[in-house]
Amino acid sequence: MRAAFLETEGRLVMVEAEMPTIQSADQILIQVRTVGVCGSEIHAFEGTHPYRRAPVILGHEMAGDVLSVGEAVTTFKVGDRVIVDPQWTCGACAYCQNGDINLCPSKKVLGTVPWPGAFGEYIVVPEEAVFHLPDSLSYAQGSLIEPLTIAVHVARRVGLKAGQSVAILGTGSIGGMVSGVCDALGANLIITADIRQHCLDAARERLGATHDFLLPDDHMVDKVKALTSGEGIDAVFITADDVSLVNLAVEMAKRRGHIVLVALLTEAPLQLMAYPIISKELHIVGSNMSNNDDVREAIELASSGQVDVEGIITHVLPIEEAQRGLELAQTKEDGAIKVVLSFRQSEN
Repeated sequence: MRAAFLETEGRLVMVEAEMPTIQSADQILIQVRTVGVCGSEIHAFEGTHPYRRAPVILGHEMAGDVLSVGEAVTTFKVGDRVIVDPQWTCGACAYCQNGDINLCPSKKVLGTVPWPGAFGEYIVVPEEAVFHLPDSLSYAQGSLIEPLTIAVHVARRVGLKAGQSVAILGTGSIGGMVSGVCDALGANLIITADIRQHCLDAARERLGATHDFLLPDDHMVDKVKALTSGEGIDAVFITADDVSLVNLAVEMAKRRGHIVLVALLTEAPLQLMAYPIISKELHIVGSNMSNNDDVREAIELASSGQVDVEGIITHVLPIEEAQRGLELAQTKEDGAIKVVLSFRQSEN
């Protein structure tokens, strides 16, 4: 099968890889049609990801067609259009039993050495990780469901309610999806901040952002407080790999506000003063992938048009241009936000 293989840091090559095969009755063989380039792939490309490491076939934001099913599969048939939750969990631990599959300590993640990913033309997936792709969504839009699930999950982590205020620090793929979900949930003030104007424009024009700030902005905290009558923000989401944003979030969060660490923040350790956190009784929250309820909600938000997932797609490239796709996603040049790779001429 064709595959874009991360041979070493910074280098993707097209190879003929061994095609995966169904190994147990509950598994499904899927032909990949489209796959998005995620920030985690960029970290792998740069050699900074904690567990996505070269040499590997990356890719986990995918949509495709069912090619074959194991004999115990009951909810899918050959030809079904599908997406995949990129987590292969044990199903037996306390976390899995409670529905918190994202916390399963023994899970495999699609696009790693233990589970080669969707930069290859075919993948094998357990039935429980597969979901139908609605007819109203293209394959390319289907590839955006996975990042949308992350946004749904982070909103749930803070119990976001209609009428609350949010700030999203970093408005690339995930930040854009967070803006869209916050808008769909009825946030009345959605502030976005980024170092690139084209990312801010997409969030404001298509994903519900009400205000945007081009960073750096030495007066952003004062401006945010002015927008909130001096109170500060209910929930601040860190969606860019810049540790300085965490202290900025501490400054702009309201008393008992939430700060959610979404980006991997790999560049340096966090350095925080305790008193501002203590004095405002802030909640600092981690967020790790998503669960099945998040996937179902994300599918509904996208298929109903409540979140315009296509609002961040800027480039659709053939899989043979995966190297260029990773470079565009890394640098955000040519107006890039979300790059989608395709295994066929048409991604619809």
